[in-house]
Amino acid sequence: MPAGRKMGLRVLAVLFCALPALAGEERFSLSFSYGAARIFPHDFNEFLGDFVRWRRDIGYALPDAGLKTLDWADGFEAAVSVPLGDRVSAFVSVGRVGTTRNGNVIDAGVYNGTYTYKRNDAIRATVARLGLSYAVPLSGVLTLRPHASLDGYWTTFHDDGAEISTWTDQAPSTDLAWTADATAFNIGWTLGASLDVALGSRLALTIDAGWRNARTSGFEGTYQETDYNVAAAPAPFRLFSYHDYVDWVPATYRELNLPGSYAQGIVRGLRDAAIDLSGVYAAAGLKIFF
Repeated sequence: MPAGRKMGLRVLAVLFCALPALAGEERFSLSFSYGAARIFPHDFNEFLGDFVRWRRDIGYALPDAGLKTLDWADGFEAAVSVPLGDRVSAFVSVGRVGTTRNGNVIDAGVYNGTYTYKRNDAIRATVARLGLSYAVPLSGVLTLRPHASLDGYWTTFHDDGAEISTWTDQAPSTDLAWTADATAFNIGWTLGASLDVALGSRLALTIDAGWRNARTSGFEGTYQETDYNVAAAPAPFRLFSYHDYVDWVPATYRELNLPGSYAQGIVRGLRDAAIDLSGVYAAAGLKIFF
């Protein structure tokens, strides 16, 4: 079992075992929240970085700083909380989290023209969570709620783009265009704490923050490319990550089996790519008590 899943199970087990010792008064509630997260999809971001590094290493002129990475995600969630004891509640939630990067462009100059690389990327996940929270009253209007949950992630990955060449005294030509779409399901976990600020007997402002473990891999779907305006049929696709060692540079580059990889060196460490939504998150919303 992956280490992240073991951690989530242990946290939930500890909370369940603590139920008899807790005291207080919890109520049925419905909440809605929206927030942002700092994410770390290393495989994809390193691929974008090495896409640029490879071209610089072999002498392309790259006036731009590089392709922009995917570093932030936003999302929303609706949750229902049911009291199990005086201070303990179980909750179930459904939400969406994701990030997009459209119009990611870099130019690579050669002696007789320019290559322009364009990418559009999106990572989106539908998230279902099942967890426990423990209420710690801080004052008449403030309640702190540490919480833990096991999460299911139905994640989609999209990458499309084009390679456009502009030679001296010639019109731009789209040499290659492509679209890759893939999906995966993975289990993750969340540890965090929320602070409820009572706005009345039945309404509260809730602020939530914590760590989301959402390492997703095993992406499968379809890939289609168009070479010089001739479209190939869609083909089955699985997203892989690997290191590409190019001995005549010499250097090693992180690659994905997507356009932009060099893919002519020695392949090492082939594995499923992880499109990771893990990271620190914060959200705010409203909670209604019944």
